[in-house]
Amino acid sequence: MQSFPAPSVAAAPTHLRRRALAALVLAAALATAGLLLGHTSSSSGPPHYAGTIGGVPLQQARCAQWSAGTAAERRNTLDALARIVGGPTPYGPATRLTNAEATALFDRACASPIARGFLLYEIYIRAAGYRSYLP
Repeated sequence: MQSFPAPSVAAAPTHLRRRALAALVLAAALATAGLLLGHTSSSSGPPHYAGTIGGVPLQQARCAQWSAGTAAERRNTLDALARIVGGPTPYGPATRLTNAEATALFDRACASPIARGFLLYEIYIRAAGYRSYLP
């Protein structure tokens, strides 16, 4: 059995090539606009946190930023972690720490100079995993 060779784009008539190029440019422009505008659907996934702590986004925030962060930045970070980590799962709500527990955790964990590079969300996730075992 012999297959047919794929038609070449160059062999298409000029008006079809122009339409294909226009469609490609339009798709790229729409995708870029969506990324630049930060479009997020409210019905899918956890709420988006656009804030920073110590000038760094939450996904990259470390103990150094916790120590340098303002009270408002710390509070916003704790609220975002509680929503994202403790959000809904297919099995029910995930465990989360109270703001007081998380503040005490970060204050203890980030007190050592060795911990300056520890990621805040990693510390939070590990502690929240043991939350269900607390009395």
